[in-house]
Amino acid sequence: MGGLDLRWQPMGEPHTRSPRLEGGAEPSFLPSSSSVWTALGRCVPPSMQGNTRRTGIMTDVHRRFLQLLMTHGVLEECDVKRLQKHCYKVHDCNATIEKLEDFINNINSVLESLYIEIKKGVTEDDGRPIYALVNLATTSISKMASDFAENELDLFRKALELIIDSDTGFASSTNILNLVDQLKGKKMRKKEAEHVLQKFVQSKWLIEKEGEFTLHGRAILEMDQYIRETYPDAVKVCNICRSLLIQGQSCETCGIRMHLPCVAKYFQSNSEPHCPHCNDYWPHEVPEVFDPEKERETGMSRSNKRSLRSRQH
Repeated sequence: MGGLDLRWQPMGEPHTRSPRLEGGAEPSFLPSSSSVWTALGRCVPPSMQGNTRRTGIMTDVHRRFLQLLMTHGVLEECDVKRLQKHCYKVHDCNATIEKLEDFINNINSVLESLYIEIKKGVTEDDGRPIYALVNLATTSISKMASDFAENELDLFRKALELIIDSDTGFASSTNILNLVDQLKGKKMRKKEAEHVLQKFVQSKWLIEKEGEFTLHGRAILEMDQYIRETYPDAVKVCNICRSLLIQGQSCETCGIRMHLPCVAKYFQSNSEPHCPHCNDYWPHEVPEVFDPEKERETGMSRSNKRSLRSRQH
């Protein structure tokens, strides 16, 4: 499974605590795992699972998939598909694998009563499809993972403010660390703050590149509504997809902004790109559109790809 952690407790023996993410942080913004598994307690007899395609019925295949997604927090689409195949292989090897969209819609129909959802998004830098388990209700930073102390959450809040206010969508580690004296709760030294920032990276809330930090795709998916409501005057929106924008390109004439993947798709096969709003010449380099088939053909592993991009996803 290419590095995916597929360890899972047998059905009927749910975790007493929420499954932990890489880096130690628990899945945040979510109900406790016990409430999730109580809501998903409608077990389908094994003899029926291969023929179960009705909306809102959970089989062991769905349950294993959901628990492993909770454990990872966020996964790229290629890993989600591999994860789905693994779950079928373990619990229902003779069944036809359901279309991923229908499979996830089935799970979401059950999760709806808990106000959580498996949500699809894309990475802002290269347009890779990702999936994360998110809370549908407005959520404040104070409800983040229980592993983070008050001063650590305040550090994240200040980093978030710097990122949102930035024209580039990045905040330098220097600027973040310079705010440690203003943190609420227990005092924090800069060395400790550096460690906490790495915890946020490991928990997939932040991405670090050359000493600068931006929001991970998971954080954007989970905190979209919170960011829009908390920073209404500073929030940026993509002119193409109308989704929240943290990093991207902007028109030097009218100021509209676009995600890099949206730029790539909008100006595809266009030798002289012009702004979709004011029609002035678009001065930036147009990135390539992410093509999963092309990537598979190259045979380059995602780990090598990450190394070349100097990104953590």
